[in-house]
Amino acid sequence: MTTPGPNARQSGRACVFALAGEQFAADIRHTREVVVLPDRTAVPRAPAHILGVANLRGNVVPIVDIGFALGLPPRPASETLRNIVLEDAGVQVAVPTDEVLGLEPVDDIRPVNASPYGELAVGLLRRSDGTVATLLDIPRLIDAARVASPTMREKEAQ
Repeated sequence: MTTPGPNARQSGRACVFALAGEQFAADIRHTREVVVLPDRTAVPRAPAHILGVANLRGNVVPIVDIGFALGLPPRPASETLRNIVLEDAGVQVAVPTDEVLGLEPVDDIRPVNASPYGELAVGLLRRSDGTVATLLDIPRLIDAARVASPTMREKEAQ
């Protein structure tokens, strides 16, 4: 059984979003903004989970399909989807979502018993509407994208 980390309750809120019919949440300490990135550029020979890169106010940000790490079906590239920009240790990634569901207080986090999302799930967040979202370990998720992507590792080395 995985229990929420010691910092899971410190931020007070999480950004909740939908992917492949599931609800996920990201601690707002790692959530920078929600944007539409209409001008994405494909990256030749990039791994399938790197959907491209985009210019976000002068910064090149990789657009990453996190479904690869969560065991979700691959998503088609689309320039009209809302992206959540996540950040950890100075590394930003844009994550396309099916829908951004809003901000929720991080008051009621339950332990995860056998999560299909493995170590990427730090808890289950009971939402105010009674539904449950999987609270993700954003640093671990970004690290999984970096390890699987030589493009992101090269960018960090520059």
